Amino acid sequence: MSYNPYYSEIGSDSNVGMAAAGKGKNISATGKQYGMQQPSLGPQTPQQQQQQNGSYLPSASTNMAFQFGQTAFNQFVGQENISQFQETMSKATGATNSSVAHYFQVSNSYVFHKFKLITVPFLQKNWQRIPDSSNSFQPPRIDVNSPDLYIPVMGLVTYILAWNVTQGLNGSFDPENLYFKLSSTLAFFLLDLIILRLGLYLLVSNTTSPVTSLVELTCYVGYKFVPLIFSMFFPASFIWLNRLAKLYLFVAFGVFLLRSIKFNLFADMGNSADFSFKKGTVKKVNYFLFVYGFFWQSVLMWLMG
Repeated sequence: MSYNPYYSEIGSDSNVGMAAAGKGKNISATGKQYGMQQPSLGPQTPQQQQQQNGSYLPSASTNMAFQFGQTAFNQFVGQENISQFQETMSKATGATNSSVAHYFQVSNSYVFHKFKLITVPFLQKNWQRIPDSSNSFQPPRIDVNSPDLYIPVMGLVTYILAWNVTQGLNGSFDPENLYFKLSSTLAFFLLDLIILRLGLYLLVSNTTSPVTSLVELTCYVGYKFVPLIFSMFFPASFIWLNRLAKLYLFVAFGVFLLRSIKFNLFADMGNSADFSFKKGTVKKVNYFLFVYGFFWQSVLMWLMG
């Protein structure tokens, strides 16, 4: 019988209370003899009372159901298929969970200098990324030329909210515009990402460069929200000022894309034996990035803005 410190208060018979207290002393003495922990004299929760009563059926049944489901799933799908699926997803994204977290290692100084690099790319002379000892590159907080996912994610949210604020200031705010703007922006974003990924894949399919990975291309495509947000600072009432500001920001973003991707796509070109092939490939990539960065990005951001 389990010990209940409130048994003497609940029972109406004093002899029953004394008997319960005596049994409690015996249990306490036995616990001390074998090194057992004495029961707490404070109020007990339902889980503690359930554990003292020896009832573990819910926890045991839950663990049994989880193990049974996991075993059945592994037998049905197969461990080899699961491993193959994980490997395929890693190759498709071009990065694992740890490498994706690499692109969120930013600092306030990095964000400020990245904004400066996107809006005024003409002042930057060195576009090469800094390698580290593990045959990779330094995180964004150390290297300003490294792409990141923090600015694209925050830029998307800020752009949607800022656009709806401007609509409210103009007196044409509608809650449905929030969903419409988000859907159209994501559609343009995916279309832009597909064009860039497909173009680089067809031109440099034989080049194993981190710049061609889906994660890094997402970073570069997502940087377009920076000039889109800055273009909202210029009032639409000044038509020519607004157009000139947008034109400059879009051209600056094209220069940023061209130099960022170009100077890191063939970083090891001088160490390659097939230099002539890569020289012709670089020429094609330059044409593609010029059309993509200047013409396509200007048209796309003009439609989005």
